[in-house]
Amino acid sequence: MNTLEQLKQTWTASNNYQPEVQQRIWDRVARDYGDLPLPDFETNDFLRLMVQETSLTADMRTLDIGCGSGVYSMTLASRVGEACGVDISPKMIDYAKERSQTLALRNTRFSCVDWAQADIDALGFRGAFDVVFAHMTPAICDYETFDNLNACSRNLCMMEKPTRRRDQIQDAAFRLIGLDRSDEQYHGSVLPAFTYLWYKGYCPQFYYHDDIWRGRKTVEDMTAWCADRARLHKALTAEEEAAIRSFMESQAEDGYVQEVTTTTRVTIIWRVS
Repeated sequence: MNTLEQLKQTWTASNNYQPEVQQRIWDRVARDYGDLPLPDFETNDFLRLMVQETSLTADMRTLDIGCGSGVYSMTLASRVGEACGVDISPKMIDYAKERSQTLALRNTRFSCVDWAQADIDALGFRGAFDVVFAHMTPAICDYETFDNLNACSRNLCMMEKPTRRRDQIQDAAFRLIGLDRSDEQYHGSVLPAFTYLWYKGYCPQFYYHDDIWRGRKTVEDMTAWCADRARLHKALTAEEEAAIRSFMESQAEDGYVQEVTTTTRVTIIWRVS
């Protein structure tokens, strides 16, 4: 058995795969993402790397996998012929379509697609895009989802993932219910992605950015967020969900829970040609 065949067997998503939970997680926060400002080519690290690697032109097509509210595709629409985005969350896609219409963007295309179940041939995606990217999304989570990302490009691919990630409140809640995702959070799929690319014969480039993120949610929202993210890895009992809620109440000030996340964002860039 060669290395790629071994990787295909070991780099797999959770056996507790639940697309309906993923959809619920991102539908719940879609409004927050829908209100995000559009990134720009001058200040956004990811876009600066993209234009450093390729000249975006009006005859090009781009694909954003796990596009969320579509802000990257909307920015790219000013430079390419067609900017497409797919996401598992119907509400995220609704925000993307509505905002594109408001901005009078005629060359954005957004579709609700579960990338883990996507048939890229039926979608007409195989080899159909000049730039394919996945920016800080859980949509790329195993060999198959990464392999399909690679197969959709005829030139440039990019993926950015959070690694060495520590979520102060969420991690503590997970420990209460006996859930430890520290190893996965540490490498963020970067290690298996490198193995895939190296044994495919590519020479990927890596870039790193250290970040601290701060946010806050109501006790209700933080409980639902952590409980659903835990459900992606194990079935929760009523007692475990109650323990998460009680912990959030103990951490709240004026009805809000403050989360602090430290992470190193890793951007991987490679060409399929």
